[in-house]
Amino acid sequence: MPRDIFYNINALDQTTIERVIARLEFRASDPTFVALREAYLDKLPLGTARRVLALGCGTGVEVRAMKRRPEFGGEVVGIDLSPRLIEEARRLTAAEGLLDGVEYRVGDACALDLPGASFDVVLAHTLLSHVPDPRAVLQEAHRVARPGAMAAVFDGDFASLTFAHPNPDLARRVEEALQEVFVNSPRAMRDLPRFLKQVGLELVKASAHAYADIGAGGFFANMVEIYGPILAEAGSLPAADVEDWRAGQARALAEGFFFGAANFYTYLVQRPERLAQT
Repeated sequence: MPRDIFYNINALDQTTIERVIARLEFRASDPTFVALREAYLDKLPLGTARRVLALGCGTGVEVRAMKRRPEFGGEVVGIDLSPRLIEEARRLTAAEGLLDGVEYRVGDACALDLPGASFDVVLAHTLLSHVPDPRAVLQEAHRVARPGAMAAVFDGDFASLTFAHPNPDLARRVEEALQEVFVNSPRAMRDLPRFLKQVGLELVKASAHAYADIGAGGFFANMVEIYGPILAEAGSLPAADVEDWRAGQARALAEGFFFGAANFYTYLVQRPERLAQT
């Protein structure tokens, strides 16, 4: 199993890709995750945006969310590494009757085949944690954004991902294995202020969100359900340890003492109207 299944999705078997699709679509219906997405979309100039770029668009969740907004009448280009995810994005967008004005492309957010200064808004939703070089994505976002254009970066700080378990040592080892299998850059959102400065994007506003399932499960319980089998197949831990951890999470859910949590961050940034004087 390659490191970061999202970044290396084209090397995965079909069953694992379908699990990824299920996770992406589950997140699209999770009330807290929806609220976090809508909060940053509210702050973007979608009413005047003619062209929007969605980097790492996956199954098109953010594209569909924008197209459902009455104030948005522009065009959207969605980019993802995975032909299968792009296929699913087209299917789901068409099923909602939202495909008009939407173009989905297979492509690499670190090296875009797009002209410079051609987008009014750029989104990177749960992307930076999955690429080996988050600065490359930000540099490309800067390049393709028009002067004065806004960008939104939303992602988890997966170095903070944690689940309770009666065996703290096992819990720690599983959390480390989850980072190894599912994210390339677990600390990217901590480093983002420095990265923005390096690529010439200006920070407009940042917000932090602690998200947890406590007692009952939902978002993080689904993570266990979807990612648990993938973690077992990855071989990062002995199979017996993974099964012990999964059994512990199932018991916690059944008896009402589940705990899973992580921090998420939203950055609203802007390409300056003019280049800085040197």
